[in-house]
Formats: sequence, structure tokens, C-alpha cells
Amino acid sequence: AHSHVRTYTIMAYLAAITAETGVPLFVRTTGNLPPLSFPVVGSLNGVHLFASNLKTSLLSCTNGGVKVVWKCFYQSITLILVMTDDSPVETHLLHLLDTMFNALVLLIGLQELECVQNVERLKKDLKCCYPLIDNLLQGTQLMYPLTQSVDVVAVEDVSTLSQCMDAFSEAVHSGYGCVSVDGKIIVATESWWNLSPLEIGLLAHLIASLPPARCQDIPVYLPRASNKVAHRMLVFSLLEGVHVCVLCDAEPSLRRAQDEVGVYWSGLTERLVKCARNPSSVPPGVDLSPSVLAFCLVNLRSRRCVSSLKPSTFLGDSINNTLSAGFQGELSTEERHRYLVDFYKTVADNMLPSQVKDGVKQETTAANGAQLRPPEEVTPANGRLLHAGIPHKITESYICTKESNHGCVQDSNRQQGSGRGTRGSSSQLIIKPF
Repeated sequence: AHSHVRTYTIMAYLAAITAETGVPLFVRTTGNLPPLSFPVVGSLNGVHLFASNLKTSLLSCTNGGVKVVWKCFYQSITLILVMTDDSPVETHLLHLLDTMFNALVLLIGLQELECVQNVERLKKDLKCCYPLIDNLLQGTQLMYPLTQSVDVVAVEDVSTLSQCMDAFSEAVHSGYGCVSVDGKIIVATESWWNLSPLEIGLLAHLIASLPPARCQDIPVYLPRASNKVAHRMLVFSLLEGVHVCVLCDAEPSLRRAQDEVGVYWSGLTERLVKCARNPSSVPPGVDLSPSVLAFCLVNLRSRRCVSSLKPSTFLGDSINNTLSAGFQGELSTEERHRYLVDFYKTVADNMLPSQVKDGVKQETTAANGAQLRPPEEVTPANGRLLHAGIPHKITESYICTKESNHGCVQDSNRQQGSGRGTRGSSSQLIIKPF
């Protein structure tokens, strides 16, 4: 059986507060931390409010290895994130706050959040968001919150699954559908890919955060396409960790859609089992060095990401363990993920900020016509970036881990391809013994 593997423990607090009255809506905690007391929450909000009254934007502060970031949305909800200071810039934490707020929009809609009428009712409504918020806050093998790119699984001969997905979506009167394994997309309809990376990434995390059930019917609001009108998300479990999901309106009923699941997917069990048992995300025929212990490949144009913490599994556990042993012992899955994430934070938006935005269409308006704040312009002039003052373009960088003789290597390149999602800039990070 394939099971979702939790990564190393992240310690963090997330507080949501009404911007006008300063009333806490919720406080979520992850890691072995004591609860965040009401006076502390009030003090954190008071500092931000004091700066606002002075016409000053307080974005972040760092003290004792801990970073605090604030962000106010629609002058209605303020989110405060307290985490370990593990990155030279706060870009990733600000991205995470954006993702957190849009996770709230996904499940209760923007209308309740942009104009808070009844605080107590909003507190109750927000409880349905806790599993998704905790999933984003705790950290999993899904890379979306960090890369802002959709996690996908590279499989061989995807045409059969794609045809079945299209036929099933048509049968349940929906153009939006996907099949995922532990939140990573195996195959999806064209309309599903036309959703924004934010929406696809949040839906994937929502599927991964759901409790085990044969079928589920969940109302969702698409943060970009439909943030005030709910759609139904029907989720069906095909195998452990493998789900098929469609977005639809009033029709069909959950029972009728469940009947169609048996018609279209019962004959593909063996193929789906093969996808679920291939955690490496490396399809057969790809020549990947067995010395690679973990990798993350991001297509910066299509905003899709392939990653793995055990890419050499198909070569045999003995080979994989021997190569990762080095001189200090084998790297655990949690350690591989930690090194990969830490290195990504060091490189992306810090040493190579222009490549992260290269070729990506910046969204400036929401579906309701509201103006969205453009991404923060990061330039060497602010003095925070490691690449400031370097006259040439950085294409490769690496670090050595402190605990063992392993290293992380980053390589950025442009490559042309004929298939969809392969043309454009790409960036890859790998871990291997040094």
C-alpha cells in the first residue's frame, strides 16, 4: 500500500485576526510548541496596527532565529505567520501567507472574508479550513507552497489514462477533472490545466488533507475564477492515496457520479497501482544517475513541478542506501526533504529572482474585477539578495550539508520542446553524495 509520508517537523504559528477590531479568528500551531497566548497575539497585531497608523507597512521582522511576517488582505483579515528564520528573504513566507488566505477563500468564499459582518459566525465557518491550513503549514512532500508550481507525476504512456479521464468527465457533465496520487497530478483534463496554478495547487492540497472516504462532495470557491460562487468538488477514492476528482454544478448527484466511477475506472486498477507504487516520479527510460538521492525539477513557464525524495528506488533499496550512506550514515527521507527545501529557499527569489518570474503571466485582476497587488519587485538595489553586485548571470550553485558528506546542486537552463509543458525555462535542484 502506498502511504503519504510526512516530512520533517516544522514549527510555526499562524494567526488570523480581524483587521478592524483586532479579534482573533483562529490560531493554528504546528510542531512541539506551546499554544500562542492571547496577549502575545494581541501584541503582534498591535505592532502591525501601530505601523499602519503611521502610514508604514510592517512586512516582517527577525529576532533570535525567528521570523514574523504580517499581511493584511482586503483591509479585512490580517494573517500573522511566525516561523524559523531559514531564508535570507521573506518572499517564500509571503507566498505562503497568500496561499493560506486563498485556502480560506477556497472553502468559505471571498464574500465572507472581505467584509466581516458576524465575527462569531465567521469563526465557526473557518473551522472547516483547519485541515487544509494545517496541511499547508506542517509541510508535506508536495512542493507547491514553496515553488508555486503544480506537483505532477511523470508516468509512461499517459494516453490511456487521459482518454479515460476525458470520458469520465464528459459522463458526469464536467470539463474539470484530474487523477492524483497523494496530491500529485497524474492526469487532468484540458480545462483543469487552464485553472491557475494557485487553484490547482490548493485543490491538490485539499484532496491530500481529506479524511479517508470512498466518496466526498465538497463545496469549493475558485480563488481566481469563481471566488463568490461555489462549485461542487466530487472526490472518489480509487486506491489508497489515489483519487479522481471533478468540479461540477448541481448535477450529477453524488450517487450517479459514483456509479460512473465503476464504469470507467474499474478496468484500470493495475495501471493505477503501478502509478501509486512509483514514488520516484521518474518514468521508465529516463537515464537518472543512481547517485541522485532527491531532486526537484520546476518548469517555470508551465508552473509544473516534478520532485522525489527516493528517485533511485526502482534500482533497489540496497543500492539507494549504500549511495546515501556516505561517511555519516544514510540520509533519511526527512533529511533529504529538509536539505532540498532549505537549498531551494536559498536559491529561488534570492540568487535567481528573475528566472522565477521569467515567462510567467502575472495576474493583475481577480474574477470579480478587483485589482490584485502585483508580486513584490525584488531587485539587487534593496541589498537583501545574495546575487547583488555579481556582474554575470548565475546558472549553477551548490552547497554542502553540515551533518554529512552530501551536497545540493542547482542548475538553471532553457530548453525547447515540442510537447506541452516542456518549452521554456526550467530549474532543477538535486541532492547527491560529495
